[in-house]
Amino acid sequence: MKLKRFLILLTSVLAIVSIILLFSPLLEAYSLNNSLVDGAVNPGATYSYEMGALGPIDFYHNNSVSNLIGNLGFTTSYVNITLENGYAKFSVKMYGDGLGGNVTLADSFNLKASDQSRIFESFFPSGLGKAGEFVNVFNNTGQYYGTESVFSTVNVGEGTLYSTSQMVNLSNVPGQPSGYYENLSRTFDANSVYYIESPSHSFLSYIMFTGNSSVFSSLLGSSSVSNVTLLYISLERTDVAVETLNVTHYVMQYIAVVVILWILAVVYMISLYRRASLKQRR
Repeated sequence: MKLKRFLILLTSVLAIVSIILLFSPLLEAYSLNNSLVDGAVNPGATYSYEMGALGPIDFYHNNSVSNLIGNLGFTTSYVNITLENGYAKFSVKMYGDGLGGNVTLADSFNLKASDQSRIFESFFPSGLGKAGEFVNVFNNTGQYYGTESVFSTVNVGEGTLYSTSQMVNLSNVPGQPSGYYENLSRTFDANSVYYIESPSHSFLSYIMFTGNSSVFSSLLGSSSVSNVTLLYISLERTDVAVETLNVTHYVMQYIAVVVILWILAVVYMISLYRRASLKQRR
C-alpha cells in the first residue's frame, strides 16, 4: 500500500515537473510579447533593418550615389523606421566602397511615407488574409502563399520571439537579369517576401529582390536606379508584438529532458515494484 502511494506521488511530481519544463518557455514568451507595442503601425513602433546586395546595382546615369554603390560597390547599410500617426519615418544610411577599398557613407537621408504610400504598404501590408490572394508590395504584384517557419525569429531587444512568417511570392518582376545573376536569383529564391503578423497589420521580416522597383529606388535615394540584383532587407530588431507565437518551438525546447526524466522514473518504479514483489514471495 505504501509503495502504491509512493508511485502515485512520484508520477504526480513528474507530471507537474514535465508541465513546468514544457510550458515555462512559452509562458515567458507570452509575458515578453505582451510587454511590446501592440500593433505593427501603432505610433512609437520602431524597426531596425539591415540592407545589402549580393549582386550589382545598375543606374540609368552616374551620380554621386552610383559612383559608390553602383556595380558591386554596395556594402551593408541600414534602414531604421519609426511609426507616427498616419505615416512612417524612414532613416536610411547607405555605405559603399570608396577609394582604396575603404567603406564610405554614400548617402544618409530621412524619408516620410504616408500610410497610403507604396513603400509603407510594402513594409506594413494589411491585406495578407487567405492563401492564394494577390497583394501589391514593393510596387509589384505578389501572391500570398500562407505561413512558413523561416525568417520568423524576432529580436525584440530584451529577448527573442519565435513566431511564424507569411510568404508572398512576387511575380512578373521587371528588369530580371540574365545569365549568371539570373541563375543566382533562382538559387537564392529571389523575389520572395516574408512578413510577420502583428495584432494589427504585418511587418517585413525579410526580402531578397532582383529586378526593378520604385520602392527600392526610394530606399536607395535615387530615381535613376534601373535594376538591383539580390538586394536584401533583413529585420534586425523591433519592439512590436507578434500575433502568433510558434508554440511547437517553445514546447519542444525541453522535450528531450522530459523524455529522459520519464524513462529514468519508469525504470526506477519498475525496480521498486520488483523488489517489493520479491519481498512478498519470501
